[in-house]
Amino acid sequence: MRVSDYFKLAWSAAWERRGRTIGAIVGIIIAIVALGLAIGMGQGYKVLTTSFFERVFGTNTVFLFPGQNSQLTLTDVYEVMNIPHVTNAIPILSTVARVNINGHEVTATIIGATEQEIMQLYGVTSLSNAILAGAPVLSPGLALVGYNIAFTSTGQQIAYPGQVMVITTPGGSEITYTVGAIMQQSGIGVIGLNPNNAIFIDENTFLSQFDPSGTVDGIIVYVDSPNNINYVTDELKAMFPMDQVLNLSTLLSSINQFFTVLELFLAFIAGISFVIIGIWMFDTMMLNVIQRTREFGIMRAVGFSGRSIPLLLIIEAAIIAVIGSVIGTALLMAIVSVFPSPSSFMGPAFGGPGRVARGAAAAAASPSIMLPIALTPLDFAAIFILPIVINVIAALVPALRAMRIPPAQTLRYE
Repeated sequence: MRVSDYFKLAWSAAWERRGRTIGAIVGIIIAIVALGLAIGMGQGYKVLTTSFFERVFGTNTVFLFPGQNSQLTLTDVYEVMNIPHVTNAIPILSTVARVNINGHEVTATIIGATEQEIMQLYGVTSLSNAILAGAPVLSPGLALVGYNIAFTSTGQQIAYPGQVMVITTPGGSEITYTVGAIMQQSGIGVIGLNPNNAIFIDENTFLSQFDPSGTVDGIIVYVDSPNNINYVTDELKAMFPMDQVLNLSTLLSSINQFFTVLELFLAFIAGISFVIIGIWMFDTMMLNVIQRTREFGIMRAVGFSGRSIPLLLIIEAAIIAVIGSVIGTALLMAIVSVFPSPSSFMGPAFGGPGRVARGAAAAAASPSIMLPIALTPLDFAAIFILPIVINVIAALVPALRAMRIPPAQTLRYE
């Protein structure tokens, strides 16, 4: 008998029991979509988070933070600058203060920074890209106001470029600043600082007016090449054994471990549906064998070999699985195309101007759901093949049982 004849007979048998066949196909479709979305979301958030830290921390950046019982000063900044392969060391300067803006009293984090630090904090290459309104200028007497300071929780804007505000220092003195610009909204803060709740002022002005002692909250260390990151990290650990040293590889290692566990957990939950499909197929094939026992006996009597019958059952299971995989994979591709890819979220710090522009387009396609989905061609191939393999394996036991039934017994079966 030709191979095509096996497929025709298997398809006829599947269509004859179309109720169970359709049920199995629907189950495969649901399982493929559930597993694909689970893996895609895990990988999507992994790509999104990794990209954010790469932009904010930089591949050639090391962070030095004071330990629990130690502190860092500007003197330490100059010492770090003398380490080989270090191109620059920038202190992290911040304090909490009360601010009066247009009659509104708010609490803000005052950050003494350079334009380079602000760009890194917002994940942009130009300070203009982090500005919502106003001029991208950081100079004495001017302040860049964070989004949550300029806007109340109800959305009311209380700070405008050119407006005067009064900052009360921790020592009790009052300093007047002019609002130079309003910052874009940033989704994630770094080093314990939330840019949305911050007011940025010139670094030298901060040192003279807020922290004359020269104590810093941390040091951002720039290395000439990513290849020398480990060397500089080891040198910093040796020089500051009581303090914390972080670089991108350390952070990404922890992040990847977390998302790998999360992805496996989501895949495990979604993968339960494939176990149910396997049980369904096993049960369907067992009923198939019982109901068609006499048919198999007649087939054996007219010349079918003992291996023909299990081959027909396996082909029938494979046909059902292929149909379900094709429809399920196509549906998954359609769903993934509707959801925004991780690149759609690549605005500054997940919330800057890039998010506003790209997020609007993503929202048009998916107005109420904003989830990053990342699936590679290899993922689609694996998801397509998995139910076929499971169905064939689930059909093996019933197929072998059908092969072992004696021909005489099959002919006597009622």
